[in-house]
Amino acid sequence: MTPIEERKKLLEDVLRGILLGWYERVKPHYVTVEDSRQLGVEPELKYFDEGGSYRLKFARSDELDVTYGLTVLEQGGQLFVASSVNNKSSGFDLKSFMAKLKAYYWRSRNEKPWTHAYFDRFTYEDLMPFEPLLGETVHLDTRKNKADVVRLQFGLNPRHVDQLLKERSTLCDLIENYCLYPLRRIYAESYRQKS
Repeated sequence: MTPIEERKKLLEDVLRGILLGWYERVKPHYVTVEDSRQLGVEPELKYFDEGGSYRLKFARSDELDVTYGLTVLEQGGQLFVASSVNNKSSGFDLKSFMAKLKAYYWRSRNEKPWTHAYFDRFTYEDLMPFEPLLGETVHLDTRKNKADVVRLQFGLNPRHVDQLLKERSTLCDLIENYCLYPLRRIYAESYRQKS
């Protein structure tokens, strides 16, 4: 394997671990695919692993239909993490959701959340450059009769990628708390406010 393929594989393992961990934490509160076979009802929680792309789907009839995802991308030798949310819930204000995402990321990218000696001087932006620009790092795909998809694309800074891959706990923290958790939180807030 080339160095970029090795890095990509390590990053895929991290993303898989993040979504599998989330799945394990929430599955006692939902009907899983395994439960649905025994109960004869539709599953409310599904986990998808599609080689480099990992998703968690939540579906409760007439109440909730949303899928979150993490994907590894590689462009020109640089690695990216794409986080996404697919919304099928009616009455959801996509414009307001996008505005809240943009505001959050403009504010938070300068935070320095780490205590680890190597990383404590770096901001989120230093480690994962991200400017919330529609069509560049924020992608919106609205499809008639299908889910609207919002994707955020975060670059892994090539100067720090090897150290991040060595310090998996820091990398997991970075991806969960910068790429995924804000998307989940802002989506949940926007979902509660839907008309």
